[in-house]
Amino acid sequence: MDIQEHSPVLKERIIAVLNARNLSYKQLVDYLGTTEAELDQALADNTIEIRTLELISKELRIPLYSFFRHHEHPQSEEIPYYNVNIWAPAQMQLQQQNEHLVAELERMKLEIAKKELLIQALEEQLKKEGQ
Repeated sequence: MDIQEHSPVLKERIIAVLNARNLSYKQLVDYLGTTEAELDQALADNTIEIRTLELISKELRIPLYSFFRHHEHPQSEEIPYYNVNIWAPAQMQLQQQNEHLVAELERMKLEIAKKELLIQALEEQLKKEGQ
């Protein structure tokens, strides 16, 4: 499997990783020091340079080899630096959903803690008024 077999969808995969990282295609283009049209053309024509792919891999924190072949990362307790399989959109979507759920749980924990403090303050106020 090589990059030419995947080039029509490579831009889509890159955009999916950008979305998962809360980055835009424009930000990537700016980082690369090129234009959207030039990057689009290089992806469409399979003329993208290895150096450009290397820069993209560094910015997106994905392994360079992921542009050339399908590779499954073994699951471990520790999240590796390169942890995105750009050819598995379902995996990326699940990872993104998991990150959003973790953030939502943290937000809810903070909200519960605030409510508990409010309840404590109201209980203390009632005690003082009742004395």
